[in-house]
Amino acid sequence: MEMSPNTVSSASLPWSLWLLFFLSPITRTTSSAPTSEPSLPVNTTLLFDSGAPGYNLRNCSCSTLIQDCNEALANSLCRCHTVLRSTLPPAGLSEPGQLTIWVKEFWVLEELLNRSMVGHLRLSFCGTKPMDSQYLALLGLQTLRIHSPAPEAPYTNQEITVSPTAGVAAELGALSFDFSSSFHMTFLDLAVLNGLSALKAYSVVGPPAHTFFQDFPHLALPVALATSASEPLQKLLITFVY
Repeated sequence: MEMSPNTVSSASLPWSLWLLFFLSPITRTTSSAPTSEPSLPVNTTLLFDSGAPGYNLRNCSCSTLIQDCNEALANSLCRCHTVLRSTLPPAGLSEPGQLTIWVKEFWVLEELLNRSMVGHLRLSFCGTKPMDSQYLALLGLQTLRIHSPAPEAPYTNQEITVSPTAGVAAELGALSFDFSSSFHMTFLDLAVLNGLSALKAYSVVGPPAHTFFQDFPHLALPVALATSASEPLQKLLITFVY
């Protein structure tokens, strides 16, 4: 099977990154905190596979709390419209606010979320088949919430802060890491959607961002970097969530 140019290879990427960052300072190790809140925060963009022929997408704007994976309730209480799969943006989304995606099929994450600029993300697993260990690249992620409703999942609701905490920022400052000229990328292992283990994260300082994407061409150059190619090379902070 050929790997899509916009998909992170789950087979080769982790070992390649370990080799690349073996001598880089590890800046953080964090575990998640369980949450009991089962619903969407208000003023949220909600996306889910409509299940219609052609695997189209429902795009909803919700200002009230919606039960996870309850499509009928979302269609009733939110302002929703259908987006054709063929019209999805190839360069990913840019959503600085709250974004929630109900995941039934991997294509929604692969074609829509991969390489997206997302500030606050909630992923709710609504499928029946466990999610394989595959990796997504996310840009500028600050907080992540995972909902796993399967009866056998010991970790049903989890939340983790992805952006560096004050202590980590001070540690990076001691390493002469300038946040004002940095670029933050998160690699997310989709196996966390199964809810079988607690969320964990660690961060490493990488090479200049432009150099990194030359070494890993299958990730493709994000729009945020492509539009600033004439500016000085940005330092790269990489966080792994698994």
